[in-house]
Amino acid sequence: MKRGAVLLSVESLVMTVVIITLTSIIGHLGSAVVPVISKTGAQITAELLAFGCWWGLNRWYPKAKVSWWQHPDWQQWLLVLPVVIVWLGDATLKPKFNLAVGQVLTAVILGLFVGLFEEYVFRGVLVSGLRQRYHVGPFMTAFISGLMFSLVHLVNASGGSLAMTLVQMLEAVGLGFFFAAIYLVTASLWLPILAHGAIDAFDALAFGTLSNTAGMSIWTSLSYAVIFGALGYWVLKTKRYAVKISTRRVAEVNFERQQSLGRPAIQRQPVSMVKTVIAVLIPLVELGLGALVAKTTTNHWLRIVLVDLIFFVGLCIAIYLYHDVLTDHWHRFRRHLGSGLLIGLGGVIAAYVLLAVVRQGLKAIGVAGASPVSVMSIQSAGMALVASLTTLMAPFAEEIVFRHALFYQWRGRGILTWLMLVVSSVAFGLVHWNNFNGQLIQMIPYMCVGALFGLIYYFSRNIWQAILAHFLFDVIQVIAVIAMFILAIVQRG
Repeated sequence: MKRGAVLLSVESLVMTVVIITLTSIIGHLGSAVVPVISKTGAQITAELLAFGCWWGLNRWYPKAKVSWWQHPDWQQWLLVLPVVIVWLGDATLKPKFNLAVGQVLTAVILGLFVGLFEEYVFRGVLVSGLRQRYHVGPFMTAFISGLMFSLVHLVNASGGSLAMTLVQMLEAVGLGFFFAAIYLVTASLWLPILAHGAIDAFDALAFGTLSNTAGMSIWTSLSYAVIFGALGYWVLKTKRYAVKISTRRVAEVNFERQQSLGRPAIQRQPVSMVKTVIAVLIPLVELGLGALVAKTTTNHWLRIVLVDLIFFVGLCIAIYLYHDVLTDHWHRFRRHLGSGLLIGLGGVIAAYVLLAVVRQGLKAIGVAGASPVSVMSIQSAGMALVASLTTLMAPFAEEIVFRHALFYQWRGRGILTWLMLVVSSVAFGLVHWNNFNGQLIQMIPYMCVGALFGLIYYFSRNIWQAILAHFLFDVIQVIAVIAMFILAIVQRG
């Protein structure tokens, strides 16, 4: 099997986990801000957002041509009937049905949306991509689809039992293989969506949840894996059905080839000391002017606007200094927006994990200081929202100054290159001086994050990759501020 097929499979899995995590956070925030949104409503919202994210991503990468509906005949409709096996099996696990009209409608909607998202990713995009782009055989395609579908259920371990999660994964392998077989022979994604939705709707009615905390048994899951694996094999093997998701509709762009085009070599480049000095002065002047404004301005709104203006001017100067780098790197980066977004999201996860690990390490050795200053405890929600504009500008200016001027442009100089990585990372941590009231210990985690962004830039060889990772890292904080602003409005109303 081609390396590209393996990469597509792994990328689909990782991207799905990232999207599920982010959309779940957004769903819970929405539920907290708007109390009328129930837990199920938040889950439905998260599934819709996740589907929208993957649908939009597929327009950039991998550009799989998903076949939604091909007018299946009555024999193909019969392929949905085996879901009754799951209904009968789950009915033996002490269900507690709630057949109220509202509950039934909610369960059906939730089941369909879960089926829509997961089938679109693991059958629509993954199966189509493996067949069309890499010409993977139908049996191997169905197996990979089932395997990735199973592995994504590992995220359920965070809210339930690890043992039950493994049981659920066993069941998912067989069901995923069978759903992939249905899609391969019918070219109608809506059939596995309906089958998947019927199972989830039944479980939502029977157990009140789709988590693995209820409705799970090692014996039923093992039975499902064997039965549906055998059914999927029969569907693909029998002459009654022909595989319709063929290898003829090849995607328009060869991403394996694209990823190697225009990749710059890591070599020594001339350094403009004038530009470098000016770039280094930008954050220093911003901090100085910000402190001056804080001391001389008593009006909170005026203070925030002036600070935003100072940061905006600094951003404009940084862009002017290195507009040639930004333009050159952008031309290469925009050809890989899909994979760039994937790397950026991975960088965000790594950054937050790194923050947590370093902070726990500092706490373990007894040197952790106070928490960062909370903007919401000092200013009103509206002021915090306006002040957060600096957070949106920071990734652009800071990556230009700390990652390019202080690090990447020094590449190809041996030990000096890595010394500059340390210098730029320490400087990046120190520039957050006001965030931590000058507590140096609390800046260490941000120094580590700065080093991570530097490595992202170094190995991707594109400043926009570092900017994207940094922007996504900061935008989560902005979303939190927006949520607090909405909550303040709701509470006031």
